[in-house]
Amino acid sequence: MKDMKSNVLLISGHPDLSRSVANKEILKRLDTTRLFTIHKLDEACTNYQIDVQAEQALLSQAGIVVFQFPLYWSTYPALMKLWFDEVFTYNFAFGPEGGKLKNKKVILSITCGATENSYQPGEFNFLPLEQYIQAAVHPIKAAQMDIVDTIITFEMNSTTDEGGNQNTVIELSQQHAERLINSINRLN
Repeated sequence: MKDMKSNVLLISGHPDLSRSVANKEILKRLDTTRLFTIHKLDEACTNYQIDVQAEQALLSQAGIVVFQFPLYWSTYPALMKLWFDEVFTYNFAFGPEGGKLKNKKVILSITCGATENSYQPGEFNFLPLEQYIQAAVHPIKAAQMDIVDTIITFEMNSTTDEGGNQNTVIELSQQHAERLINSINRLN
């Protein structure tokens, strides 16, 4: 297997991986490869404190950036939102002296607890998922990054009180990780 670890940066936006099943399982599988440098925001940005220069340096060094996150009320978690707000700054990500991220390849890697069918008019989530994602990708598009793939897995709910099943989520998480690995391998 080709060692692309220094070239592929995965930003994990889950706010507390110790309470995750799906995202934790995906990262566990990805960590067994040599494809990714995994950067966990819940560890790097404790108490929502972000070292902007360090985060920007990580992004600058990457050739491919993977944004891995669970969908929370139809967008990424608050920690990842704050991270985008703080890190994708004027004259770094955009503006007359910006463009530091321009043309970097991006893969969106998203886990959803709900069913795919729930993302349509008249259902629980009201709108197609693509409409929710438009707002989430705004900073990525403003930075002129190139979204080359979007990997979404639905029904990633492990909470039994809500009808979820942990074994199913682990299996779906492993499949999600394999799809992400295949996507990276196609790009290299």
